[in-house]
Amino acid sequence: MTEVPEVVVYCDESCHDASGRHPFMAIGSLWVDRDARDQISHAFRRLAVEQGLRGELKWRKVSRSRLDAYARLADFFFDQPELRFRTIVVEQSLVKMELHGRDRELAFYKFYYEMLEKWLLAGNDYVILIDRKTNRGADRHTTLKTYLERHLRGRAWITDLTIIDSGETPLAQLCDVLTGAVAATFNGAARPGSAKERLTQRVAARAGLASLGVRTPPSEDKFNIFRINLD
Repeated sequence: MTEVPEVVVYCDESCHDASGRHPFMAIGSLWVDRDARDQISHAFRRLAVEQGLRGELKWRKVSRSRLDAYARLADFFFDQPELRFRTIVVEQSLVKMELHGRDRELAFYKFYYEMLEKWLLAGNDYVILIDRKTNRGADRHTTLKTYLERHLRGRAWITDLTIIDSGETPLAQLCDVLTGAVAATFNGAARPGSAKERLTQRVAARAGLASLGVRTPPSEDKFNIFRINLD
């Protein structure tokens, strides 16, 4: 019997709030075949320790003193052919809340669905890992899994969709850094000349982009930025 390929998807979000401070939010995902996952995760953690980064890795921790270390972590992503990244960028003021029952949390998980479903390929199993987040609706993740499975119609399978602690999961932390870089670019949140701006430029250059504030072609499967059109 042929073994079904299994893909692990680490998910995170950045600038998701209702305060109006951030015009754009980003929901990101890091994709890796399960067969390669453990080796890559160990190598990534080893690199972080070599760079003197022993705590949780996060976009908000990027600073001038840590810039070179975080740049090497970003390079690690691009140097690993098994790793892929996709993010959806949402202009929050354009979200028509009446279409989501005026439930901001429900709208948020609908965008999660939009981010994931285009990359779920027939014939694969998927394990989807979402960073811990407090929800008002206790069934949000179960509902997300149900709707993804309905979309797949048995062509692929969601083996599990569960919550993780990103502080204990190195590749989830890499997802946080990449998602944060995209969100910061769209929001103009990285001050000119700052370490964060320089890191966004490094990531954009490695991705072959002039900036992270763009929408990449749908066919781009290494570093994919999908700015959803809500007009």
